[in-house]
Amino acid sequence: MRGWLILSVTFAIGIVLGVGAMTKGPALVAPYLPKSISGQSERIDGEVVRKQREGNRLLVKVATAQGPMLVTFTQKVAELDLLLEPGDRVELITTGYATFVEDPTLERVKRPAGAGGTSSSPSTSSGSSQGSPEKTGR
Repeated sequence: MRGWLILSVTFAIGIVLGVGAMTKGPALVAPYLPKSISGQSERIDGEVVRKQREGNRLLVKVATAQGPMLVTFTQKVAELDLLLEPGDRVELITTGYATFVEDPTLERVKRPAGAGGTSSSPSTSSGSSQGSPEKTGR
């Protein structure tokens, strides 16, 4: 009889702890987990309208379907400054749409169809001139 009492009390305590962990646990643990595994992320697609570098941070204005966003990057600023240009399509992973977002995960950058290679356009314009040495020498 005493064994059943200990077993049922242990079972009841386990149920109470389980329900408490399910309801209060995520709120207590979330600040200590990385944003990428918290599970509350949303992919937001938008177009870079403008970017501005201020010291060790990069401000990027992104036009989305929900409205404009001002995204602040404080990590890998130099790399992102080289990567992002106005007109690019970006996919950001954030907790949801917000007007001001700090350090979201940049999932994808897609150039517009017409801006595939900016370095090839000067060579095309110099190659089309009729006075080039290659064309006159042959």
